[in-house]
Amino acid sequence: MSMVYRLPNFVARCPRKTTPISPYFSKLEKEFNKWVDTFPLFGNRERIAYKSGQIPLFASLCFPFADLKGLRAIVDLMAAIIFLDKANETASAEDAERNTSVYFAAFDHPQTGMASSNYFVQLISRFALGATAVISEEYKADFSLLNAAFARSTTQEAVERRAAKMNNLNFTLDTYLPTRRCTMGARPFLVYIRSLKGLKISRALLEHPTVKGMELEAVEMVIITNDVYSYKKELRDDGASHNILTVLMQDPTTGCSDLQHAIDYATNLFNEAMDRFNAYRAVLPKDDPQLIEYTDAMVDGLVGGIEWQVMSPRYKVFKTEEDRIKGLMRL
Repeated sequence: MSMVYRLPNFVARCPRKTTPISPYFSKLEKEFNKWVDTFPLFGNRERIAYKSGQIPLFASLCFPFADLKGLRAIVDLMAAIIFLDKANETASAEDAERNTSVYFAAFDHPQTGMASSNYFVQLISRFALGATAVISEEYKADFSLLNAAFARSTTQEAVERRAAKMNNLNFTLDTYLPTRRCTMGARPFLVYIRSLKGLKISRALLEHPTVKGMELEAVEMVIITNDVYSYKKELRDDGASHNILTVLMQDPTTGCSDLQHAIDYATNLFNEAMDRFNAYRAVLPKDDPQLIEYTDAMVDGLVGGIEWQVMSPRYKVFKTEEDRIKGLMRL
């Protein structure tokens, strides 16, 4: 008999998106599926996996303002992130380091990697070439820095997993979140917002505590929602050892005695982060339309990501439509 757990309605707690979904979604999905069906290095298993991930839906829900070229680039980056994350999530520290080195090389020299006979190198290079095509010159350095931080963090996660296993240690919220903020892969997408919208936000403004704080809270909320919705999948795949719900049940300071308590605790963390995000947003200068555009697009990304995770077969959160409506997860 399965256990039933109540999940929150995160979207109901969020501000409204600017646009529900990109008008280019159908075209984007057809293009992507055609590529998946014809890519010579894919077998049936890989084709099923990539289609079930519904990456075009992710791009269309999170970046409804983007043109078709921008959406294609977002699809490529998300595919590259998922590919590296999947490769490293159960890898040894040494294998994770090798995978990450390939990822770095692919984004540094994608044309060279495209000619490689190595499946991993060729695929990541193909994604890298598309992902970087729309990054404007002024944002290339920011993108490279944040994308590299993501890749390095997947290796760090492998190191932390091994250390925890060897020393029989459990993560706490304080030891889990620093690495997770990078492995989430959300920060490179903030650069996409600025680049695709052509925003000319000064470096001083981007470094201002209000803007930095708002970005941090957005990333925290992405972590919480992703870990809640991916828990079922991760539990099946690897025991969900690197998931905030598991961490909350292990951290003695939280008082979470079971999974439902952990879900409720994570929901409170999300609500607190949303309150801080809204507080930062409220004090932004009202006469700076570019900052307003930036924060509106952050909301699009946050809400779109939640919608995608609920809908995508990648996570299989809910067994039935009735369960989805009621927010019931069965394990």
